[in-house]
Amino acid sequence: MTKAKTRIGIAGIGGVGGFVGAPLAAYYAHNPDLEVVFICKGQTLKAIEEKGLIFRSEGQERVVKPDLTSDDPATIGVLDALFLTTKSYALAEVLHTYSDCIGENTLLVPLQNMVHAQEIIRNVLPTKGKVLEGCIYVVSNKVAPGVVEHRGGPGKIVIGGDAAAAGWLVQAVTAAGVDLSFSEHIQQVLWQKFLFLSPVAALTTAYQKNFGELATAEELLEELEQMMLEVKELAATKGVTLTDENIATAKALLQKFPADAKTSLQLDFEQHNRNEKAFLIDYVLHKAAEAGIAVPAYEQVNKRISELYPVLS
Repeated sequence: MTKAKTRIGIAGIGGVGGFVGAPLAAYYAHNPDLEVVFICKGQTLKAIEEKGLIFRSEGQERVVKPDLTSDDPATIGVLDALFLTTKSYALAEVLHTYSDCIGENTLLVPLQNMVHAQEIIRNVLPTKGKVLEGCIYVVSNKVAPGVVEHRGGPGKIVIGGDAAAAGWLVQAVTAAGVDLSFSEHIQQVLWQKFLFLSPVAALTTAYQKNFGELATAEELLEELEQMMLEVKELAATKGVTLTDENIATAKALLQKFPADAKTSLQLDFEQHNRNEKAFLIDYVLHKAAEAGIAVPAYEQVNKRISELYPVLS
């Protein structure tokens, strides 16, 4: 009897999905044991079907084709693992649409910019799949349908949850050259990323600054630290302890990104696209209010964004 192929899907071939999917598709091309599936729609689906995914990184360009590119759940079938790399606001919709592709043991790896992906997944799928919460440190953008450019950041992925279930996936993904590791303390990891991402996304958007401009603006760096202290206090109400050292590390991360790079939240606001403010800023405001915590720095930045972009925020 022929052994069924192991099937890894990537839902959403944008900046993050392309960054994860390109090395997987390249490494496992024509592999008899493992199949890579790109789940996308519209112009991106058309472009990848016609030309493959064009992926640019470190001055080099390569074109990769997965075993299957589709937006049809029936064509895709049941997957062994599914990287959820859409924007945060599309996560629930993707889970609804592709629920038939998720079996009891399908590994679900959300890589959105938030700390409560598991809650969203379980609201849609109370029992199906095994959630391996995750995060990624990368600046990678979709520059055109089917064209993704890695601009900076270490490209590191950390996942957590059921270690025994995750073992084969960690091995398969790292074999393809992707920096993926498993953590026994994934909530700590998620909040440490959020400690950096949420305040930086908020400030770059509110003051229309790129990474380099934020890193050299003394007044904004003071505001950044205050926002990080507010995140630290909120995390404590969730049972996660963030330290002053974590704050120092988060601030130092600013220097690791290209000076002219912008956060995805900032780009979405500038381009008048749907955005992740609800998950990066509003989440802090709402949860702080529930916990009775004062977050004046977040409130000030939120007010500024609302005044700058009244329709989008």
